[in-house]
Amino acid sequence: MRPVPRLDFMGGAPRPWSGITLVAIAALLLAGAAASSWRLEQDNREARVQINAQAARLLPPPPRKLSEAERVRHAQAVRVAGELRAPWGDLLATFEEHGKGDIGLLKLEPDAKAGLVRITGQARDAKALFAYLHELETDARLARVALTSQQLERETPGQPLRFVIQAAWRAAPPIPKEVS
Repeated sequence: MRPVPRLDFMGGAPRPWSGITLVAIAALLLAGAAASSWRLEQDNREARVQINAQAARLLPPPPRKLSEAERVRHAQAVRVAGELRAPWGDLLATFEEHGKGDIGLLKLEPDAKAGLVRITGQARDAKALFAYLHELETDARLARVALTSQQLERETPGQPLRFVIQAAWRAAPPIPKEVS
């Protein structure tokens, strides 16, 4: 038999060691970058857990449900705080500075929630009452001034005129801040 020739087309070709080396280096760099990225992600997760735990310790506890008695007391406290914020001193001064001598104030009934005040008083006569009403209407601190009732008191000496006036107050303009 005759020997069969062996054909080796790659027999004399050099091996691509430089290409294999470059692929190996690229694979190592890619693996290193992936490991570094994974480690950074783990560090970020741990930091977020620590920050959230610290924030949970610093935040106040969530509000508990109030009992019915506590809700009533809270509502009353909010109402009283609203009434205390009203400009009572200015309002009283407003009503007292008008109608001097001819008008006597008997009662002031404020309603801070509605921004209204009811004034009960006595006037020497109808002319003094309407002059007082006109003065209140022209006062810039008041709005919607209205005479709601009047009655002549025949049994009282001097027969004064008892009246009830209702008015809304305007908020005071804010005090301008100094610019430095």
